[in-house]
Amino acid sequence: MDLVWAVLLGLLFCGYFVVDGFDIGTGLLLRRVGRTEGERRALLTAIGPFFLGNEVWLVALGGVLAGAFPLVKDRGLGGMYPLVVMGLLVWVVRDVSIWFRSRRASLGWRAGWDRTLVVTSVAFAAFWGLFTGAALAGLPPAGTTAGAARLAGPYPLLWAVAMVALFAAHGSVFLTARLSGDLMNRAETTASRLLRPAAGLLALAVSAGAVLVLPKRWEVLLPAVLIGGLGAAALWAASAAVRRGRHGRALTLTTLAAASPVAVLLVRLAWDLPDAAADDATLSTLGGFALVTLPLLAAAQAWMWWAFRRRVDAGTVVFF
Repeated sequence: MDLVWAVLLGLLFCGYFVVDGFDIGTGLLLRRVGRTEGERRALLTAIGPFFLGNEVWLVALGGVLAGAFPLVKDRGLGGMYPLVVMGLLVWVVRDVSIWFRSRRASLGWRAGWDRTLVVTSVAFAAFWGLFTGAALAGLPPAGTTAGAARLAGPYPLLWAVAMVALFAAHGSVFLTARLSGDLMNRAETTASRLLRPAAGLLALAVSAGAVLVLPKRWEVLLPAVLIGGLGAAALWAASAAVRRGRHGRALTLTTLAAASPVAVLLVRLAWDLPDAAADDATLSTLGGFALVTLPLLAAAQAWMWWAFRRRVDAGTVVFF
């Protein structure tokens, strides 16, 4: 039972990084790929059908974490409370900027919210990087809070930079698969410039973790380094796929790369917290709820992707 819930937690966490990762990446690149108000609205339309559904993954992740792994929740969320609160605030402002930007026809109003979206997308990506780096360095003991010096130390900051690059690269590849015409070409150029640096930063962050913070046990080091190496290799291969115009293949590769930091983190948590799951009675109760809701979530997400599988063009329904 513990293993089933651990796998489910991993799938939800990886899934969230994949689907909201390209939302964050699109926000990061909004003013780089989109040069006019109309082009920026086309970028938001590219993520529009999936935006709210993507955030449901994080809600589901929080529910599984609180119900099935309360110790991980207490040490991860409670132990890094200041960082988590900042992340939640950035998340809210990012969403507000998307919802509010088109409420007025004023170009100044829209440009202001576009800048807010770019800044908060960078901050949100950096938040996930800081969280990943701090958690890989070891979760604080229950009932304590990690200090600012630890959260802003060199290793979490390295992960913050790596995560910004990773999500930007993932978002740029997503845009190559969703846009058309000049916007697609611009997204291709951006992706070609971002993918290999992102691969190098991801490899550096995982390698530094193996040397500096991960337990010196092969059960942890070997899978962590292997997963990080595969993620970096996927980004490198995605660069070649983009240059050949194989956008679907490139998006599959960046999907694997976006999930890799979570997989590395789960390897570390499995070592730190081998008995972190709730009791069997609690897991059984949660299981009935999960059997109903999670397949519905997956089915709704699959339907949305099928319904909006076409590229964004002049005839596409506008979002935001």
